[in-house]
Amino acid sequence: MSTHKPRVSVGMPVFNGDNYLAETLDSVFAQTFQDFEVVISDNGSTDGTEAICRLYMARDPRVHYYRSETNHGVSWNFRRAVGLSSGEYFMFLAHDDKLAPEFLEQCVAVLDRRPEVALCYPKAIEIDTQGNFLYKKEQSLDADSPKPHRRFRQMIRMDHNCETLFGLTRASALKRTTIHAEMPDGDRVMLAELSLHGTYYRVPDYLFLHREHPVRSINLHPTRFDRMALLEPQRAGEFTLPHFLEFFEYLRCIRRAPLSFRERIACYGEMLRWLKDNRKRLIGDVSNVCKRFLKRVLGVQRRPSEAR
Repeated sequence: MSTHKPRVSVGMPVFNGDNYLAETLDSVFAQTFQDFEVVISDNGSTDGTEAICRLYMARDPRVHYYRSETNHGVSWNFRRAVGLSSGEYFMFLAHDDKLAPEFLEQCVAVLDRRPEVALCYPKAIEIDTQGNFLYKKEQSLDADSPKPHRRFRQMIRMDHNCETLFGLTRASALKRTTIHAEMPDGDRVMLAELSLHGTYYRVPDYLFLHREHPVRSINLHPTRFDRMALLEPQRAGEFTLPHFLEFFEYLRCIRRAPLSFRERIACYGEMLRWLKDNRKRLIGDVSNVCKRFLKRVLGVQRRPSEAR
């Protein structure tokens, strides 16, 4: 067996991804930078995902396929992909997105020459179900500041789309974070915590192809309450306060991060601002739980009379 450790690990957490998986894998193997491994963590798929993965694994020893017979949720699967990886650099890749051939080459070059960078990501293009270009995606994130609290401020914003999640990270920094916390904005929390470990760098070229299609999980489960069951299936039906969970996880991120006293206090100050900016969302959490509780109580009360 080879003892070579790849420079890059491409982690693919997948569940029922046979619609685009082969196309995505082909975009990985078309990279101009070839020192990588592909770690596929299959979360109990029931479609043709396993057959596709085993076909690619037979073709190329850089493909490592790990299957779970049961679905343990999105957060578990993201963490598993990272835990099974061995590369110096790590990136997540969804089964339905694609990479331009120069993606890895350009991002690796940035991380190699700039040790302060924790995550390098390119600009993105939206594509349709057939892979046709729809439009260029522009996102303004000022996350390259040398001040951690300023980077943190940018990444806890609720108006960015979290596509930087699919950039190339320094694995040593990523593994010090809570990888995809068990909450609907777990990706946002992970990006915010990672920003406390280093700067972000945006490659000016359009190298990430993000696919929009009707069966994306966010389209099938549009609300944060719907998505909770995806993250932790065993907690489906529980009363949850997603924005409260997010707030307290941010506080834990700040406590864990290697920050100076001054920067730590500044980050806590950013959370006071976050509370003010998101007060309507927090009130909405409480309102939603109250409505669901009343609906459940009234439903229980009505059953005996319905039986008669």
